[in-house]
Amino acid sequence: MQEICGGIRMKYEFDGFNDAYFRHISSNIARGRYRYIGKGSGRIVYDLGNGKVLKSAKNMKGIAQNIEEYRIALADNSGLFARIYDMSGDYRFLIMDKADGIRDISHVWKYFHVRSNNELYQLRILREISVRYDLLIRDLGRAVNWGLINGRPVIIDYGFTRDVRRKFYKTAKTGN
Repeated sequence: MQEICGGIRMKYEFDGFNDAYFRHISSNIARGRYRYIGKGSGRIVYDLGNGKVLKSAKNMKGIAQNIEEYRIALADNSGLFARIYDMSGDYRFLIMDKADGIRDISHVWKYFHVRSNNELYQLRILREISVRYDLLIRDLGRAVNWGLINGRPVIIDYGFTRDVRRKFYKTAKTGN
């Protein structure tokens, strides 16, 4: 099953997942079978116990973030983003590689051989992905948006794009 969403073709049945699988996951969430990892304004994250996490949308903000992360994952080949395996047909659920949390952004600085967020923001690869995928460059300077997979920093929370911010979050400058 495919559908055009935000100008991209969304494919729901790849990597062996399908809507029956997501119904099973939904049932397991209701039964409390997955360990809670954390939450944001739009999503709750659960550990699936198999090296993957589930990002479950709580509202339209979360659905928009799931769609953006899926869109970016389909288009990207930089290796900077945690891999996404599938998204449910209703966009509520997204399955991603599990990463170890990073508590201090200095781990990311060390990997990229920089000494500050200002230097991090100047890296060509980060500027390029920020522009290409409509990301907020300052979000890449927040430790909570990064994780470690096989000892290497990867971006684990990348659904909060400029478009999502404009549509779903009020900002001081615009009042929107």
